[in-house]
Amino acid sequence: MRASAITRPLPCPAKAPIDLGREVRNTVDMKQHIELAPTRRTVLEASLVAGAAVTLVSCGSGKDGQKIPEPTGQAFDALELEKLPVKGSASVSVNGHNYLLYRPDESTVLAYTSVCTHQGCKVGTGSGTTFKCPCHGSEYSKLDGSVTQGPAPKSLERYATEVDGNEVKLFL
Repeated sequence: MRASAITRPLPCPAKAPIDLGREVRNTVDMKQHIELAPTRRTVLEASLVAGAAVTLVSCGSGKDGQKIPEPTGQAFDALELEKLPVKGSASVSVNGHNYLLYRPDESTVLAYTSVCTHQGCKVGTGSGTTFKCPCHGSEYSKLDGSVTQGPAPKSLERYATEVDGNEVKLFL
């Protein structure tokens, strides 16, 4: 063996050195068999994650909005169109009930009940793209009334509207 050939000890158990003529090398058995059995902690964590996912799904996500209903029934004057700017919302009272209006574009006005589907509180006009319930924080999309943040269990009820000249008509 030459003086320049140095063997270093390996950090894992080694088999007997093999003489390759000029150098001596240690060989290591690199095959390892690892069997992972779930611990109580892993099972508990997985159960908590699954439970949280089910809870989140039941607390508002995926609550589809209703389709725009056909204008049937009696039409009531809800608001003058000029009082509702594009991208604006308003709360109106018609026949002793409260409704939310949203104007997404020049020719369309959408209407919803202002009664929260969680516990019946009065939903406000909110800001941005959502109506907001002040009681427990539920939020609804202004575009379709769907739940965007729980705890509300379902979307706001929709009503048909029609723009007649400068008047927004609400069909009840």
